[in-house]
This record gives sequence, C-alpha cells and structure tokens, in this order.
Amino acid sequence: MRYLLYFLIGGAVVSLTTWFGSLGRSWLAAFVSTFPALTVLTFILIYLNGGVAETVPYAKHLIYFVIPWVAYVGLFLLTVDRLGFWPALTCSVAVFVGVASLFRFMV
Repeated sequence: MRYLLYFLIGGAVVSLTTWFGSLGRSWLAAFVSTFPALTVLTFILIYLNGGVAETVPYAKHLIYFVIPWVAYVGLFLLTVDRLGFWPALTCSVAVFVGVASLFRFMV
C-alpha cells in the first residue's frame, strides 16, 4: 500500500509540473520539478524504512548527479534549436548517462 502512495506522490509532481509548463509558466514548472520536496520525502521514507545508515549513502550519491544533470540540461539548451526536440533530448539523456557512469567508475 505504501508503494502506491509513493507512486501517487511522484505522479502528482509530474502532473503539476506538466500542467504549469503547458500554461506557459515555465519558471513555476521548473521550480516544482526541482524543488527538493521529493528528495525530502525520499530522505524521510528511507530513514523510516532503513534508518540513518541507509539515508546517508543516498544523500552522498545524490551529489554525484549534479554535474551530469547540469551537462544534460546545458546540452539540451545548446542543441534543441539546431537538432530539434527529440534528437536534442536523446543526446542530452545519453550525455547524462555517460557522465553519470564516468562518475560512478571514478568513485
């Protein structure tokens, strides 16, 4: 039952972000999708289910995804006008996965 609740909360965030974005309120959509509410909720849920011992490594690993995420968004912004939406998105996701994988092997 709790996993259904987790699913509904995540779906609500995606739905709210999409709704704001479709109304032309891109700043608000970006704020909703990057607001740490999901991270805070995830911290709480991991803590309640696994304790501090499981929460701290999760938090540490989040830091490894900052640079890949910046590369992903930056590449998308640089290429969407030149390549079109789908190719830019595909390349950006591939770069995210590639940079994140490099970080994984470096640590």
